[in-house]
Amino acid sequence: MDSSDKHQSFERCLKEFLEIAHRAAFLGLQAGTGGNISVRCGPNYLMKATGTSLYGLTEADVVVVDGAGKVVSGNGPATKEAGLHLNLYRLRDEVQGIVHYHAPFASAYAFKGIPIPTLSGHARRAFPRMPIVPELRDGSPELAEAVAKAFQDREVKLILLESHGLVAVGSSLLAAQTLAELAEETAKTAIAVRLLERP
Repeated sequence: MDSSDKHQSFERCLKEFLEIAHRAAFLGLQAGTGGNISVRCGPNYLMKATGTSLYGLTEADVVVVDGAGKVVSGNGPATKEAGLHLNLYRLRDEVQGIVHYHAPFASAYAFKGIPIPTLSGHARRAFPRMPIVPELRDGSPELAEAVAKAFQDREVKLILLESHGLVAVGSSLLAAQTLAELAEETAKTAIAVRLLERP
């Protein structure tokens, strides 16, 4: 692969990264500067810079890190959950994209420490298992290790973090994003069903 091919590959990664960031903010999956996304791009990984918002994210807010987490290019450090992302890329070679959001309806279930009820056939097929990782400090090695352990089962594509949010992985960043969107839709539906069951 020559340098122009490498450059185009990076441009494709960056384009997808920015599109997914804006989509997540637009859909209300993440507000403020919370949450983070990443995509595998050749030997490196694109991540959101710490303290930046997905809404209005620009190229200047994207950090490129290597497999050890060292910043290759970009301004400022990567998200404090960089270790969590890198652990999953090392563990699952098919994973090309990861999203972590504090999506409100899915997070309601995470705060209660219970899986989102998969009421539809679509949700049951997408989430045959939905582990819940116990509450651990944001950005800690302990959280990164616990998340990796939950994803050791290759059937697992989405997990809940107790009192925190969700993490989804995919064969592309779009695939991970789509799972997160389905999880949030499923959580909304489950809560609506509960409300309708009340006398």
